[in-house]
Amino acid sequence: MMSCVLALLLVSPAMGYLETWGLSGGRPTQPTCVDIPRNMSLCHGIGYNKMRLPNLLDHDTMAEVSQQAKSWLALNNIRCHPDTQLFLCSLFSPVCLDRPIYPCRSLCDKVRFGCEGRMKKYGFPWPEMFNCSKFPQDNDMCITPQSGAEERCLVCNQVETYENILDNFCRADFAIRTKIRRAKKTMLKCKKAKVLKGHGELSKQLPHPVLTLEPSDACCEEKTRNSGDFYLIMGHSRGDSKLIPTFIMPWGKNSKSFRKAVRMFKKLNCSDPGQLSYSVIGDAYGGGSTAPSAKINSTGRRKRGRTKGRHKNASPPPAL
Repeated sequence: MMSCVLALLLVSPAMGYLETWGLSGGRPTQPTCVDIPRNMSLCHGIGYNKMRLPNLLDHDTMAEVSQQAKSWLALNNIRCHPDTQLFLCSLFSPVCLDRPIYPCRSLCDKVRFGCEGRMKKYGFPWPEMFNCSKFPQDNDMCITPQSGAEERCLVCNQVETYENILDNFCRADFAIRTKIRRAKKTMLKCKKAKVLKGHGELSKQLPHPVLTLEPSDACCEEKTRNSGDFYLIMGHSRGDSKLIPTFIMPWGKNSKSFRKAVRMFKKLNCSDPGQLSYSVIGDAYGGGSTAPSAKINSTGRRKRGRTKGRHKNASPPPAL
């Protein structure tokens, strides 16, 4: 995906659309190109190998870039929007071209729409450094959204990360471990299920559940048909008593992140914002280190007791 974006940018006739790096960031010197390190999990392998330094968030060293990017890895792992990684890496590890390439405002808006509510749930506001009004309107010299208007089969194409599994668990009305006995069009009939979450009236339906797929997820029927595997299935109960799956994943007994998430099901209190934030987000930062906005100020830099050298005020370019 990112390689296609780069190809368009490289042949663009509008290379002079944005200001030069020195003017847009207040820097008198040219940036350097450096390798994206393997330990920068957020952006390593995104589709290009070298990035500009300082980056578009005014981080000067790779140590600082890696540390700050790590704080956003959990948000990417939740997959609140398909373009989250594209947006974050366009700022944290901008591609090396003659001029800086910012994310378009539409890309920022879409990621914010998909992720802001989830961030607030865990106690973190959408930061000022990602203020979408500061990014350029769509043009051929900024990075546009790459995901389609409607992503199909999302229910059964979930990413197997600790954060994503727990995030879906807390948002679901029910969670079960089961085999699918029969799949036909938008209906999945399951064998006897082990109930992992679900109380009240739901407890009567869940032991032998019949699941109804949304039309956009009907393709999941083909993926689960004639499968003898166990699945982790989570979803919502509608007023008409239909069980709507929002998460279908093969039971990952060989996956460390899957097993770790499932072990948390019994311990996790999804109604306690503090515990929820620590368990889903905080745990991803090395067992107790803070999540995004706790140690990062509104400009995206760590809070320090003293500031050495010139004053830095990292921000995207002014609205165009």
